[in-house]
Amino acid sequence: MKIFGSVCSVFAGCRVWLGFWLRLFLFVGIFAICGVAWGNELLIDAKQVFADEKRGITSAEGSVHITKERDTLNADKVNVYMSKERKPFKFEAIGNVDFHIFTEDGRELKGKSDTLIYLIEQSEYQLIGRAEAREIGKPNYLKGERIIFNNKENFANVQSEGDAPVRVIIDLNDIQQKK
Repeated sequence: MKIFGSVCSVFAGCRVWLGFWLRLFLFVGIFAICGVAWGNELLIDAKQVFADEKRGITSAEGSVHITKERDTLNADKVNVYMSKERKPFKFEAIGNVDFHIFTEDGRELKGKSDTLIYLIEQSEYQLIGRAEAREIGKPNYLKGERIIFNNKENFANVQSEGDAPVRVIIDLNDIQQKK
């Protein structure tokens, strides 16, 4: 499977179709480290954890640090929203969010944002507020006020606010080598 996919172009309105970034989040799933997609052990450190079964929300607050194997997620607060059947349908990391993950195909990724939302049913990741995602050891990089990855619809959308530009850096040599 190619890392980047065949479509890699930038359209008006800062809409970016990048197979690489979609596969990145398809394989990793920021909140898959929270135990949704994989079994194994999940370690959550926080100052407080609240569970409200009636409302279907579990919140970890205060210097939240989540570790699964080598993957990490840090935030001021993490909310997990559950259905009546107690299945998670939405994850929300709020405040000083950063992540460091290792993909199944050996890539290392780091990113940050003010808020990170993962909508499980839609297979959509939203990095909101000063959002950045970078592949370590490669120039592949996205930066904007909002980055949306949707695996079902197979698109990535990078948006800015006001006059601020978005930034997309893609290693074209890597794309050509994968063909």
